[in-house]
Amino acid sequence: MILFFASLFSFLFCQQELIDGVVATVGDKTILFSEVLSETRMLAEQKNISPQNSPLMFQKLFDRILKDKIYLKVVLIEAEKDTLFSVTYDEINTNLNNRIDIFINQVGSEENLEKAFGMPIGDIKNNYWETVREELLIEKFKFSLLSDLSVTKNEVLTFYEEYKDSIPAFNDKASFSLVQKKIEVSLKSENNIKKKLEAIKDSLNNNFYTFSSAAKKYSQDPSVSLNEGIMETTRGDLVKEYEKTAYSLLENDIGGPIKTKYGYHLIKLLNKKGEKIKSQHILLSLYPSEKDSLNAISFVDSIKTKTMNDPGLLDSIAVSLKANDNISGNYENIEIENFPLSVKSFLKKEKNYSFSPLLYEDGSFYFLYKYSYLESEERTPKNNYIFLENLALNRKIGVFFENWVQDKIEKTYVKINNSF
Repeated sequence: MILFFASLFSFLFCQQELIDGVVATVGDKTILFSEVLSETRMLAEQKNISPQNSPLMFQKLFDRILKDKIYLKVVLIEAEKDTLFSVTYDEINTNLNNRIDIFINQVGSEENLEKAFGMPIGDIKNNYWETVREELLIEKFKFSLLSDLSVTKNEVLTFYEEYKDSIPAFNDKASFSLVQKKIEVSLKSENNIKKKLEAIKDSLNNNFYTFSSAAKKYSQDPSVSLNEGIMETTRGDLVKEYEKTAYSLLENDIGGPIKTKYGYHLIKLLNKKGEKIKSQHILLSLYPSEKDSLNAISFVDSIKTKTMNDPGLLDSIAVSLKANDNISGNYENIEIENFPLSVKSFLKKEKNYSFSPLLYEDGSFYFLYKYSYLESEERTPKNNYIFLENLALNRKIGVFFENWVQDKIEKTYVKINNSF
């Protein structure tokens, strides 16, 4: 799937390219310069590598991507030779439709996708049919080639001795009790938001605005400037509260305000075909007032006052407050990597058996009691054999695949065009 999306982005990048051509030939397969260049640009952007400031690093990325593409062409040639491997029409069609649906969600609508490519959705699918077929065939062949590989205990131990200096250590661990209180928007604040949306809805029903102009003016959805709040989705793609309203509407009706975890929405149904809908929405997010913040502080302060001389009581309260969206709880010897930065900082710096001050981060207040802290330790066959076994197996698979491809390359016509 990654290759497929890369090729979609390649198309968008390469519409600005004036020069293109075949950068490599592998058997009867070709690799275009534009494909490699656009994927290199995307990877370079992710790694903050500028082709102007770091031309050598950019060239290394280009060479690596070209090598990967040559390897995949070699695998494809071998897969097409083997009559045991094939991909059915239904497999290609299902995968292609799923991937196109994901991409439509990313750009906002089918119309946006067609506009970006300058062609109807049917032509886009036709253009990438062969790409998906090749990718699925490569996946099947590689799985058959590599799935039976395994490692012995001696191989794991040998791998550990050779690479132990570069094997990532365990994350830091700690034992502690934690109370979290999110700043919750008051009923009064919510009612004000709903009243504003009701007023917007009245204006829409009286044709004072078009839905698109109202979305641009009022919606707090970050993508509204790109898609005017329009989304093309399949049932299950969106939060259930939104879908319940959207699927109940008739075309061009407006529903809401309805509440989701993102805030309150007005929803207009543009069209519906089976399980797929095209809807448009206006979102007003829920922002807490100063009084809402003071209420959260008061809640945590009251717990702090009750438990300052009784860590056991804090343990009990923390456990009782734990919920899906609340990380309150009593934790024993747990990795702390994914906890808020302020919590990690206290656990790392302060002494054992100590209470924290009131901490704040990302819309929540925290209070905790630290029992103990264990700094990261080296992974060894004794304390994490399965992790090392997986690393050793991945290494063995990589070496095997590299050797297999090199053997096939020696028997395959490969020509690289260095004129670009």
